[in-house]
Amino acid sequence: MKIIKKILFLSLSIYLHSPIMAQSASVLKDGTKKMLKHDFNGALKEYNKVVEKYPDYADAFAHRSMTKFRLNDEQGALDDINKAIELDSNFYTAYTIRAQFHVAFKYFNDAVDDYSKCIKLKPESEINYHERGIARIDAGDYEGAIKDFEETLKLNPDFIEAVYQKGIAKMKMKNYSSAIKDFNVYLKINPDAVNAYLERGICKDKSGDAYGACKDWMRASNRGYKEADMLLKMKCK
Repeated sequence: MKIIKKILFLSLSIYLHSPIMAQSASVLKDGTKKMLKHDFNGALKEYNKVVEKYPDYADAFAHRSMTKFRLNDEQGALDDINKAIELDSNFYTAYTIRAQFHVAFKYFNDAVDDYSKCIKLKPESEINYHERGIARIDAGDYEGAIKDFEETLKLNPDFIEAVYQKGIAKMKMKNYSSAIKDFNVYLKINPDAVNAYLERGICKDKSGDAYGACKDWMRASNRGYKEADMLLKMKCK
């Protein structure tokens, strides 16, 4: 669901990427309106018109790729977004779209490559480092992920989600004491973050702090996290 929301946001951000193609603006608007109404087949028809009329218009392929994604046409979505990038190798938003496709389709190393291209195009954007870090966690590159989250925080010290993700990467590396420190920082700012209580509890349990683990799982359970209930039943009495 998060990926779908990101892709819908991207569909709005690429509108009129190429100003010289202003004649097709109304068709893009019609397609985007239909997509936002979840009329994906209708949106596809609108974008097909633009592609047929303007076969060198990168934006049209990018819009159509997102529509095909929502219609579960994996190969069609990738083909269209690849075409958009082929037409415009500096099309920043197309790389972010393709990265999201790669995450959705579990091609995590390809997602890392796309975010690396985004960073080259916009090195000042902390979001790209953060998203690449998450993709690196999924790809099993935990050290690389930690470096990306640290770079995120250099660019924006208030990007607290990067602290949480850094804790996740450290937990994956079984560096539990350091992960706990990150979760502590995160929970001071987000005291109702149930995931962080659950994961900090797991780190404490792995570190031999059974009492602390049970306290964290109880906090998560009190906030409605069902997985914490299971851990409480299994490990806490």
